[in-house]
Amino acid sequence: MAKSITNIKKLEIPKEEQQARDLQEVKEAVTENKEAILKGIELLSALDEVGTLDTAYAFSHSKKKALKYVVDEISKDQYAQLLENLPEIVFMLGDLDVKTVRETTNRLNEGIKEMNETAADQKTTIFDLAKALKDPEINRSITMMMQFLKGMGRE
Repeated sequence: MAKSITNIKKLEIPKEEQQARDLQEVKEAVTENKEAILKGIELLSALDEVGTLDTAYAFSHSKKKALKYVVDEISKDQYAQLLENLPEIVFMLGDLDVKTVRETTNRLNEGIKEMNETAADQKTTIFDLAKALKDPEINRSITMMMQFLKGMGRE
């Protein structure tokens, strides 16, 4: 009868040979995924430029503490109404015509800019208003405001 094997010796690969195999495997992976790696580097670079990478790094190293602060802050009574309305706000944003809102916002900004360039103590008379109605830009703005009010008043 044969003796049972009691001592099993594992085949050990020398450290240098294992490192050479690993390096070759990494080289092949880099070659196969070159485009993705370059895009990843560009993404990391862009995140680093705007400081988002530092924020994400800091958050990942102290996420429990950061999440506790976020939860504590959001749990305050002043945010209760916002949190209750958040789903409706999200759906409302989906209904908005962003192009129209952008155009209106640009016009509003131009109006505010023009308003800020006018002296605050300047008085306007009835004759100034009548004369201003002849200005096509003012007439168009007043017409737009009247249409807005008309649309807002509809049921």
